[in-house]
Amino acid sequence: MDLMLIIFIVSILTLSLGLVYKKMQEIFLTEPLIAMITGVLIGPYFLDIIPADVPEKLTILRITCEFTIAMALMATALRIPKNFFYKNFKTQVNVVLFGMVFMWLFSSGILYLIFSDFSISECLLLGAIITPTDPVLASSIVSGDKAEKYLPASIRETISFESGINDGLAFPIVFFSIFLFTNSSFPVTTWLSETLLYETVLCGVIAYFTGILAGKMMHKAHGKKIMTTKAVLPFSLGLAFALLTGFNLLGMNGILAVFIGGLGYARSISGNEDIQEEEVQESMERITLIPVFFVFGLVLPLEEWISLGWSGVLLVFLVLFFRRIPGMFLLKPFLPQLERKNSDVLLLGWFGPIGVAALYYSILSIEKTSFDEAWIIPGLVVFASTVVHGLTSLPLGKLYHKYNSKN
Repeated sequence: MDLMLIIFIVSILTLSLGLVYKKMQEIFLTEPLIAMITGVLIGPYFLDIIPADVPEKLTILRITCEFTIAMALMATALRIPKNFFYKNFKTQVNVVLFGMVFMWLFSSGILYLIFSDFSISECLLLGAIITPTDPVLASSIVSGDKAEKYLPASIRETISFESGINDGLAFPIVFFSIFLFTNSSFPVTTWLSETLLYETVLCGVIAYFTGILAGKMMHKAHGKKIMTTKAVLPFSLGLAFALLTGFNLLGMNGILAVFIGGLGYARSISGNEDIQEEEVQESMERITLIPVFFVFGLVLPLEEWISLGWSGVLLVFLVLFFRRIPGMFLLKPFLPQLERKNSDVLLLGWFGPIGVAALYYSILSIEKTSFDEAWIIPGLVVFASTVVHGLTSLPLGKLYHKYNSKN
């Protein structure tokens, strides 16, 4: 695969979309959707400008996903108000923990209903892969002038926090399913001690205090006048990549480390160090959007999707409508931050896009299990979510605003 050609096309695409970015915010198109469609057109199924073998493409996509998630998670952590979690503890715990369990089980049940040839362990693995909501796609819903105009802060902040933290919290669920898939007897001790306690819980604790330490170091450097505000953005990106790679090298959950570390970092910066301005976060996120969805468009398994026939269409419909919305309504009595309004719960239930995190866990699952459907089926759901959530973010935001303005 010609990596330079990919970088060149991504660069031209970024320049072109940058020229019309303001206009794009007013129409029903998003950058991830355009980037993905461009990848499809340039890839082997149409123009065949970048033909390549699938294993090489998937490797590139996995690496791209990791660094994309790192940048998106740091931007998301910086966007969330300080002490947001503590002030809205009950709502966030229920949305994140119980919401994830519902999404996992509902998705797995849908898969088992449609694909009768799949075993329960296979359905649980596929359901786990598409469980996390995506901060990359969610950024197009919760950030920008239009989002601030049409959606209340409670919705935007809840979607941001959930999409940030459950990318990492999906890790133990995915590995639970992988262990179940690959072992005749489930390794309870390994999953509890290594996956849950070491790779997730201890990882989160260390990452949080690492982020706080990084913020204090930056604050001290500012105080000694050896650092300027121009270095704050590069410092933040460097911290995101250091958390991702450093915790991965320790055998921990690097994705969770970025977000939790980002929260600690955001908590300890203030004044002229505070980089929660919308423009900075949009810039951080936009850098990541186009490359990953362009590469995804290049490698999507179109022939395998076609072979699924109407089962694939039914899967997409049921997952998009029943993976998340029923669970949010079951949790409605326990979501005080949303004032228990049906419109808020429905909007929160709909805007749980499936994107880069699912692609990452999909490729990781293939590497661990050699189960090809772990790429084919989640990839189809990600493609559909990118299209549907991208096209509905602005019109549904307007509809929500119009409805609540009258009530």
